[in-house]
Amino acid sequence: MMNSQTVTAANIEEASLLEQHVKQPAIKKGWVRALVGFIIISIFSSLGAIPFVITGTITPEMMEMSASALFNSIGVNMMFAFMLFQFIGALFAIFIFRKFVDRRSFISLGFELSHHKADAMKGLVWGAALISVGFLALYIFDFISIIETDFGAIQWLSYLAFFAVVAFNEEILVRGYILTNLMASMNKYWALIVSALLFSVMHLANDNTSLISTVNLFLAGIMLGMYTIHKRNLWFPIAMHFTWNFFQGPLLGFEVSGTRMDSVISQQVSGNALITGGEFGFEGSLLLTVMMIVSTAYIHFTYKNTAKV
Repeated sequence: MMNSQTVTAANIEEASLLEQHVKQPAIKKGWVRALVGFIIISIFSSLGAIPFVITGTITPEMMEMSASALFNSIGVNMMFAFMLFQFIGALFAIFIFRKFVDRRSFISLGFELSHHKADAMKGLVWGAALISVGFLALYIFDFISIIETDFGAIQWLSYLAFFAVVAFNEEILVRGYILTNLMASMNKYWALIVSALLFSVMHLANDNTSLISTVNLFLAGIMLGMYTIHKRNLWFPIAMHFTWNFFQGPLLGFEVSGTRMDSVISQQVSGNALITGGEFGFEGSLLLTVMMIVSTAYIHFTYKNTAKV
């Protein structure tokens, strides 16, 4: 009969042998893989614009527009197609890098679902709840007035598909490939901070950007990534990112990171832009700053003790 010490020693030896058979990355340093990967993935993503430029759907001049101006120029259906092609290009590059540079499976970026279905559902609720609570607070204190409500005002399927692509695209790149590789080089909290800075910088070209909106997007990167550094999974942040955007813009009528779009609720914002977020939308609000800090702390203390080793 084997005692516990014998079992432990056998387990350690088995883990060591398994580790020896795991292929080492082609590029040893994780932060280098993250940097090179981000550059190449961005290039492949930009290739998605080629069919639209060739057909004249999007002119070279339009490519220089902000995301908001481009969205309002071509509409949600064409913007969805444009984002989908960019996503396919980015996904192809990430798959290649994951297989031949990281030498790991694509699924290992954080796509294991069987043990994370409940967390994915929580993410959907979490994103919707944060924006809805913020909207309700602004409405109660007369920072928002509702002009009209029209459930036929938006193309539901188009907006659902568009924001699904946005959520998958940004989360797979930033919280998936970038954060995963950064964690291989540094403390996971430093990796989270660096990835959140990148996420914030990616939105600097948006219309009506302010200091508060930039800080809030950094905090959003921390909040979305906090679950990932503990659970090494992406379904919670993907789900949260999706409902965050969908409720914010098409349903409640805020600008989404500076982009105005059709919405079920037509609202009029008044009062201090530091509270309402002004023309950037609720993501530029100090109220959201406080809400995200509280939310991030809750996510951290909820999942840190269930962290995946």
